[in-house]
Amino acid sequence: MYTDIHSHVIWGVDDGAETKEETFRMLREAVADGIGTIICTPHITPGIYAFPEEKFQDNYSAANAWIKENDLPLKLYQGAEILFTDATPQMLRDKRIPSMAGSRYILVEFSPAEKMAVIMDALQQITATGYLPIIAHLERYSNIRTTDQVREIKERFQAMIQINARSLFRRQPLLRRRFFSGLFQEGLVDFIATDTHAAPGRESCMSKGMEALRRQFGAGTADAIERRPYGVILKNLSDKMIASFSNG
Repeated sequence: MYTDIHSHVIWGVDDGAETKEETFRMLREAVADGIGTIICTPHITPGIYAFPEEKFQDNYSAANAWIKENDLPLKLYQGAEILFTDATPQMLRDKRIPSMAGSRYILVEFSPAEKMAVIMDALQQITATGYLPIIAHLERYSNIRTTDQVREIKERFQAMIQINARSLFRRQPLLRRRFFSGLFQEGLVDFIATDTHAAPGRESCMSKGMEALRRQFGAGTADAIERRPYGVILKNLSDKMIASFSNG
């Protein structure tokens, strides 16, 4: 079973699921897609928009209860997709933003056209708080163009790289396709995730993405990526351990 570390499946807290019915449908679709574990990652924009923490906690608990009632082979953990802002480092220090399943890792995103220097400075600020960054959907950032840039990011900041599953089988411009291929050929990608939303065209597609990965880059690459969440994020969790905003 796959682990999806990037999903907007909890309703009523961002641009993902809007209703509990949509959440329940998305959870069933995830299981049908071969997913056994989801880290729920609602959008958080520190210091800009107030995050509905109480609603997230309530709806997350309700989703877990529904999974149990319907005997689905699925585990949920809490996380967040953090759009980096000036307020992010202090909120991380104050533990006002959930990390990925209570681990040292956070999932961070940037504006698609953000300058490389700004991204590097942000990553430096994140690591200074004691957390380590997972860069969400790296393929979106137009100013990250070379594998040398990605290697520097990983080496300097102990960063990890997440690619959206849909990017593995959709058409891309030639130069971007070459860069994308280089990421996998040089072993620079750590996670494949769905970035699932409720809207049509953003459904769970982990199986299709992983099949494309195996076909293009080999079973060894796909198997290593498939195992990585357990070796990095989930390795210290018991079945009953659920991350929360209060985890230290």
